[in-house]
Amino acid sequence: MKPSIRPVPFYRLQRGAVLFVSLMFLILLILLGMTASSRAVLQESMTGSMRNGQMALMGAESALRGAEFNLWIAAQTSAAGNKLTLYCSFDGGGGCYMPDGSNNFSSGTSTFATATAWSPSLVTGGTTYTPALTGQGGNSLSANLAAQPQYLIKMLGPDLPPGSTGRSGGSLLQQNGGPNNQTKYIYSITARSPGGNANTLRVAQSTFASIKPSY
Repeated sequence: MKPSIRPVPFYRLQRGAVLFVSLMFLILLILLGMTASSRAVLQESMTGSMRNGQMALMGAESALRGAEFNLWIAAQTSAAGNKLTLYCSFDGGGGCYMPDGSNNFSSGTSTFATATAWSPSLVTGGTTYTPALTGQGGNSLSANLAAQPQYLIKMLGPDLPPGSTGRSGGSLLQQNGGPNNQTKYIYSITARSPGGNANTLRVAQSTFASIKPSY
């Protein structure tokens, strides 16, 4: 009698296929997880950069408003009355720069406005904005700037009526249009501020009309 040959069951021929398919799915899930993680890190980095940029811009805007306030206060009262020493000179020693006889400003004023990095040791000549925006704690801890903003004021000259020779521009106010019939002067203000770290920098400028400070 011939021995019968029994066929091998189908499920035995598939031994190891489930493991292979599971490994393939596991690899796909790992790749998806890595992609999602890298995208999350990138988005977090972009959000942090945008936040730093906004903090730097707000710091520069705050410095602009502070400089304008100092100009306005100095023009309204005497230096002895408000304890301000703001006055304009070629070297900016009084907190404000004015041009020389050839209408040229100190070279440092151009560096202050155009330098692309925050470096107080290299970009000098500015005035530090005094309200503390560093070293804060509590609820304000996350709003700390890397350094105090700085501003630089330049006196461009008296504001003259339209059509007059030597008009500085930037204001529609006419000469002798201020309180007590005093001449209005045009000032250019440049402010620099870092963000939460010194790698972010914003520079803002404004033009301000004010009576010349009395000394």
